[in-house]
Amino acid sequence: MTEVLMKAGVLLAMIVLGYVLKRLRVFDRSDCQTVSKIVFRLTLPAATVTAFSEGFEQSSVLYLVTLLGLGTDVLMWASAFLATRRNEASRAFFTQNVSGYNIGAFTLPFVQSFLGSFGVVTACMFDMGNALMCTGGNYALTSTLMGRTEGNRLKTFLRRLFSSVTIDTYLVLLILSLLHLSLPAPVLSLAERIGAANPFLSMFMIGMMIEFSLQRSKLKKAAVVLLLRYAAAAAFALLFWFVLPFPVEIRRILVLLSFSPIPSMSPFFTELLGGDGALSGFTASFSFVISVVCITSVILAMGIGV
Repeated sequence: MTEVLMKAGVLLAMIVLGYVLKRLRVFDRSDCQTVSKIVFRLTLPAATVTAFSEGFEQSSVLYLVTLLGLGTDVLMWASAFLATRRNEASRAFFTQNVSGYNIGAFTLPFVQSFLGSFGVVTACMFDMGNALMCTGGNYALTSTLMGRTEGNRLKTFLRRLFSSVTIDTYLVLLILSLLHLSLPAPVLSLAERIGAANPFLSMFMIGMMIEFSLQRSKLKKAAVVLLLRYAAAAAFALLFWFVLPFPVEIRRILVLLSFSPIPSMSPFFTELLGGDGALSGFTASFSFVISVVCITSVILAMGIGV
């Protein structure tokens, strides 16, 4: 238990360090963007390469995990869309912040630290389905159904999806695995070195992204979204753990992923739809804090890493 708390405490300290150094103006918004590019274009793909080279075994269960990632997102998006059918002013905020999981930048470092390569592979397979929605699917569906159909939505969605280095990495590694091909040893060695930096840079980036300033009048909307997300997270976790006929190693990873926070792209898409981007940013920031507590509690309750 002490080791688990120490590992979780170190990850939390990385987040706090990023937040404190930003508040002290050692780093500014442009620095956060730079770190974000390093994470999503280098360290996260490299960590994924290393995990797939060590822990991927073709299994129908892992492909079902990808469908679960997509299915949970679609279900939450549809619930938010239908719940706001009489209040279109709130639709952009709720559809873009109730659905989707920040796995690559937030939950993956926990999985990487506590569950090793197989855990990372499972999380990536879930994230492959999740990314179809949170990298543009939520936005494309909402904007189309709200009647904002200027431009080619499918083309925009596909361009945004395949411009993600992380998603491209998932697909390339999956294709290589299906063809029973492997990357050269020097490439894997380099990826291992770069990927080792992913937990620190990801957590540090999250700390730099956190913002807690918001008008009191807007707190109710943020509270409703957070309540919906984490009530659904608890329901999905119970479903994954007690109902799915998957191996226990996969079920506990799915439970962890259920408590992932709001995706980093949500404020951007909220603004594109005419919603309150600042409110979305605040809500996402608060979700980071809640997810740290939830994921650490799950790790302790399940005895992961003990």
